[in-house]
Amino acid sequence: MKDKLYQKAITWAKNRGFENIKAQVEDMESPRSFTRPGSDEVIAPDITATRTGNKSYFQIALKDDDKQEVISKWKLFGTLAERKGGKLYLLAARGHKSFTERIVEKYNLPNATVVSI
Repeated sequence: MKDKLYQKAITWAKNRGFENIKAQVEDMESPRSFTRPGSDEVIAPDITATRTGNKSYFQIALKDDDKQEVISKWKLFGTLAERKGGKLYLLAARGHKSFTERIVEKYNLPNATVVSI
């Protein structure tokens, strides 16, 4: 299921003029990952891309039991996107959009846009 969502997300980004797309899929270059200070945990965005020189981050938004981890990842990528003049796109599959919108609203995530794919 996740592979199908990645393909939909990549197509969505291409159709909106994004270039230099990097994704966590086999035939593409992976986006840069980050290590959390004080631990060995690696955090990587699902997809990154640029448009007009501004870098945006894309996350496949799915319901998750560990909300705190999801929230911290989205806050990190939202902040990074804001610094680079881009946006954080939360690409929600059918049945996951309301979960995603509730988190964005409740935790006031910076620079986040929820999109249905």
